Amino acid sequence: MTPENLLTEWARLLVVSLSDAGLRDLVVSPGSRSTPFVAAALAAKRFRMHSIVDERSAGFFALGRAKATGLPSAVLCTSGSAAANYLPAVVEAASARVPLLVVTADRPFELQDCGAAQTMDQTRLYGAFVRRFVDLGMPDGERTALIAVRRRAAQCIAEALGPEPGPVHVNVRARKPLEPMLGRTDAARELSRAVDDVLKMPLSRSERGLEQPQTEVIARVASAVTRAERGIIVCGPAEIGSSEVASRVGAVARATGFPVYAESTSQVRFATSGLPESLTLDGLDVLLRAPAFRGGFAPDLVLQIGEPPTSGEWERFVSGRPSLERHVLARAGWPDPQNTARSLVIADPACALEALASSLPPRANAPNGTWALGLAGANRVAWSVVTEVLASDGGLSEGAALRAVAEVLPQGALLGLGNSLPVRHADVFCRARPGADVAVWSQRGVSGIDGVVSGAAGAADASGRPSVLVVGDVSAIHDMGGFAAAKLVRTPFVVVVLNNGGGRIFEQLPLAAAGLDAASEIFWTTPHSVRFAALADLFDVPYTRVSNEPALREALRDGLSRSGCALVEAVVPPHGAREQYARLGAALHAALATESGP
Repeated sequence: MTPENLLTEWARLLVVSLSDAGLRDLVVSPGSRSTPFVAAALAAKRFRMHSIVDERSAGFFALGRAKATGLPSAVLCTSGSAAANYLPAVVEAASARVPLLVVTADRPFELQDCGAAQTMDQTRLYGAFVRRFVDLGMPDGERTALIAVRRRAAQCIAEALGPEPGPVHVNVRARKPLEPMLGRTDAARELSRAVDDVLKMPLSRSERGLEQPQTEVIARVASAVTRAERGIIVCGPAEIGSSEVASRVGAVARATGFPVYAESTSQVRFATSGLPESLTLDGLDVLLRAPAFRGGFAPDLVLQIGEPPTSGEWERFVSGRPSLERHVLARAGWPDPQNTARSLVIADPACALEALASSLPPRANAPNGTWALGLAGANRVAWSVVTEVLASDGGLSEGAALRAVAEVLPQGALLGLGNSLPVRHADVFCRARPGADVAVWSQRGVSGIDGVVSGAAGAADASGRPSVLVVGDVSAIHDMGGFAAAKLVRTPFVVVVLNNGGGRIFEQLPLAAAGLDAASEIFWTTPHSVRFAALADLFDVPYTRVSNEPALREALRDGLSRSGCALVEAVVPPHGAREQYARLGAALHAALATESGP
């Protein structure tokens, strides 16, 4: 006879084993079929528990926490379509290589394929986007089955962590009654003792060290770097917690004399890297917009660190030069969308950079070489022009808003950058802040606008840092439910919404130049009439509307002075970004026209 507490003990065994394997955060979306597992997690008192109604928002909130900590967070939902709402977060976790555990409650096998309510086939629901799929099947009181559950828990956490981190899906089936049951019969008490005994067993752990690059591979890259006379180091998006990478990028730059272009999402731009100003090329995205610079910019070697850069200007520059020698140092994958890299060194970037620096012969006065000095001069001109263009704007512009945010952020803060324009504005208008130790959160895995508010909220709460998210108005509307998740944040968390009346990045695409009529344009620019004051009121979030830079800075300081979420609506001109970039490119070309090429 089946013990009446079989499901209760099965759920207890699973959640405690997951905790023993290292899981600390559980984001729950309420439902019925998940009841035994939520109850077991609450009773265990081992987890930081978060309740978020919307599964899509919950998935991104958990993803944000994992991005901030490097450790897997788990999401748990009921059966049926609820689980399908996790897919966008699962896709982002897979592409960005972020550990995530997805636990979906399911109905028993006898209710499948017979029209039972809230029932669908949840096996391999997320396809190839998960690192592993596990269906635990129906609860089983046999000792070997109990031991297997504990082993499965260890495997799931290990798979989520690597060697290539990502999402893992666990499907857990439950037959009614779902409520916790006390064991009152001899068989039930015996089962409880058996689970206690299994939980006392040491948990198998899969221990992996850092991925070291092969010596001969590093030797080949070092040889190429040594031969190069006009090298450059380019740092693309990287995970939070890459402080060692910043210092080792600096070591390689000093040894080679190669200037460094570090994007905001690289964790190098605002970190302590030890780079002198003469090797800081933080204006490269701006410079590539000027024909006067592009014509003379001719590196003979590029060392790419991490994922492909976000910069569209850089992508166009590299795509137009297939013979340019490039070497990529990255943790995983194949980060070379141009398909022209000479080599991809797949290893821990910090280890690879350390090995490379050790393999390079010192260059006499490397930072003072003609190549580096020419680029440093162009870089100074670029930032002088950026400052002039921003000063010439009558009111608040998108560029001025990003610069204000970057300058107001306190030491050790977290900066969240939404996709489409904000992440690009940061690289164009925000100078490097060496030593600020500002971490940068983004969702550049598949670069979608979904879940941006939820993800940034999870990262802010997990990091405990004072945080600011800069997001476009369409992104904020798309993740409106993220403001409910943002209410859970305990640290100062300011969401700055750049309200330009729609998705203005599309105005910078070739399609816009073709000339669309107003009736057709709405399918790209998505104009709206959302009142963000009403949105803030709906979620009981403090709200400020600003239309000039001093007011924005004041609102930022106020929001960062107290815990919890605050919403700042920064009203900017509808076509301001397009016009600002046009003025910037023209002014920079004029300023550089009389300069000698780099």
